[in-house]
Amino acid sequence: MNVQFVSNSKGKITAVQLPLKDWQEVERKLEAFEIAASIRTGFEEMKQIENGKLKATTLDDFLNGL
Repeated sequence: MNVQFVSNSKGKITAVQLPLKDWQEVERKLEAFEIAASIRTGFEEMKQIENGKLKATTLDDFLNGL
């Protein structure tokens, strides 16, 4: 990955540049990470429901909340 740093006149880094193809790969990996985190959260909520620590939502309640 060819990363370039942009700095201001005082030498402080203010931006990062990388080729579009690299950026698209970063976006793809970030999306996959976010999906995985969402799945983990769902499993944790299911454990809490099974242990009686969280109330389950019915399908009707879920749909009415949309």
